[in-house]
Amino acid sequence: MHHIEFQQIVRDAEIANAILPVVRRHHLSEADTEKALTKLNVPRAANIARISVSLSL
Repeated sequence: MHHIEFQQIVRDAEIANAILPVVRRHHLSEADTEKALTKLNVPRAANIARISVSLSL
């Protein structure tokens, strides 16, 4: 069980790092990032949005 959770955290962080330039370039808030990821049907969009915004600060 812990291995699966770790993989999910790593995947979320990888996605966050991939979208970080877009978040920075467009000055997206956590809510805007989450909304965009939800529209793209990205699982766990809220977690990724939180990571992305915290990395951009």
